[in-house]
Parts: sequence; C-alpha cells; structure tokens
Amino acid sequence: MNPRVLLSFIGTVCALAPLAVALEVDVLEIEVSAAPGQVRPLNFLVRNETAVAEWFTLYVADWDRDEHGNNRFYPPGTLPRSLAPWLEVSPTSFRLEPGESRQIAGVVRVPAAGVSTGTYWGMVFVQGEPRPVMYQGSVVMVTKRIGIKVYLHVGGVRSAGAIRAVEPRGLNPLWIAVRFENTGAFNLKDVRAQAQVYDSTGKLVAEAVPVTFPCLPGGERWVRLDTELRVGTGTYLVVVKVELPGGSLLATQASLRVRALALAPLSRGESPRDLDGDGLYEDVNGDGSFDDNDVDLFQAQYMGAQVQANWRAFDFNNDGQVDERDVQILKGRRG
Repeated sequence: MNPRVLLSFIGTVCALAPLAVALEVDVLEIEVSAAPGQVRPLNFLVRNETAVAEWFTLYVADWDRDEHGNNRFYPPGTLPRSLAPWLEVSPTSFRLEPGESRQIAGVVRVPAAGVSTGTYWGMVFVQGEPRPVMYQGSVVMVTKRIGIKVYLHVGGVRSAGAIRAVEPRGLNPLWIAVRFENTGAFNLKDVRAQAQVYDSTGKLVAEAVPVTFPCLPGGERWVRLDTELRVGTGTYLVVVKVELPGGSLLATQASLRVRALALAPLSRGESPRDLDGDGLYEDVNGDGSFDDNDVDLFQAQYMGAQVQANWRAFDFNNDGQVDERDVQILKGRRG
C-alpha cells in the first residue's frame, strides 16, 4: 500500500458507489406549481446506509447544464431564474445512526410581486462528513454529497424551442449532431429528437436511434443521433425532427455530399489500403499489412493535405475530422 495520502473529494453518490459510501434520498427531482404570493410545501427522505453514525448538512445552490448536458453548480442566487432565494429546508443539520432515516421538510415561498411566468429552479444538497476511504492504494478523505433538483412552475406550462443546427459528423457509421434551444420560459423535461437519412433517389437508407433529453429555459443542448449507415460516395438528405412536451413538432433538414476518395501515396510506396473493408485505411503505407510503420507514417502525415482532403479514410475515432486523437486510436490498435 502507498503511504497515507489525504485528499479532499466531493462527488455524487453514483460516482462514489465503488468506494462503499452510501447516502440515499428517496427523490432526485421535485416539481411544484404556484402563483405569485403562494407557498408550496415539499419533502424528501434522507437515509444513512453506512455502518457508522454521521452528521449531515443541507444547503441550497443554483445549477444549470452545459450544452452537452453536464450539470454545473453555482452559489445561490447566481442565475436569473434562481429558485434559491425562495427555497427553504429544515433542519439544515442533523445526525443519523446507521440505517436511520429522516424526513426533510421544505417550502417554496413565491413573492407576491415581480414574478414572471415560467420555470424557476434550484438544488438542495445533502452533504455528509469527510471520511477516510481506501482508493487506488491510498487513503482519501471522501465527502458524500447528493443533490435534489427542485423546479417551480409559475403559470400554465407552455413548450417552445428551435433547432439551431444540424451537422452530419462521423461517416463510419454516420452520426448527426443537433443543436436545440429552449426558447421558452418553461423547463422542457422530455424533448425527443430523431433523424432519417435518404439517398439521392429519395429512398430511406437509415434512421437514427431517437434520443430524449431535458433542456432548461434559455438553454442549448447538442445531442448526438447515431445511425448504422456506413456512408459511401453520393448525396444524402438528413431530416431531423424534434418533438416537444405536449406534442409540438419541429423539423429541419440538411444535405450531405460525400465525395469519392482520391488517395495517393503518403511517402514512397503505395497508396493507403483498407485491409478489412470497414472504410478505414489503416494500412497507411500501402504495403499490405498493418504495423508500426503505418502508425509512424500517419503520425508524420496526419495534418498534411493528402490526409485532410481524404479525412473520412483516416477518421479512426469517427468524429468528423482527422487530428491527434486519430493518431492515438491507431496507436492503440497496435497494442
């Protein structure tokens, strides 16, 4: 075992599950509706699933999501539609014995004036005491924390949104990046995006697996729609549909033109070859085998005009471009 190392770490329960630190709550999201001047109750249960007694602290914070759906946290009152100033919970500190539970009561107090319609949101964090835990050969101090998202809806919920971009990315197989914006004032809990791909004759050649995602008011989300189509030379039409809660449907389309490859030797020798028919040309020097010489040549030439002009032949991580990450993928294939 390594010498004792003490680190400070705060994470979610799911991230810490392998470390056997168990804090449980009975809900992860709470939604309430109210008019200006009204008070609405809320409650949830906290349970200590560890083998030792522990003190827990509750506090309120702001949060939102980035364009990829990752949560971000802020001090209370930071965001324009922060619920934190109106959100109270009690008690804010308490002790639980092993296996013991406690009911937490809270209220949302909506001001009587100056409140516009729409969704306001915040988070109640439940945080335990720092505890020493073995992790990768060292002792780390782990603080358990879990957040409960609270949404307040003022006025009748209405859905509004817009598709801001549709970008076919990787071609092997094809996936489509869609940028969606919630243009309304209400939280959209379940937005559903899907796509169909048609060839130049109008034949449906692929359908993406539908993706469902949430989007906060004013927020933007990039979502990835995956197909099983390995795109060949030709012209395609990508049709994207987004269904909002309540049934409203948005649709747009984008064209995709895939040009024929024009491969030439990257050094003295033969043109690159696709050895297994998967559309990727791992035999970079064209000698009929895949070995370290191919990796070395690709690393030296991946930014060159010949590779960049024929990027789909060398897009080993299928992200729609050739860069250092593709070099690393090719190296990894050599073991």
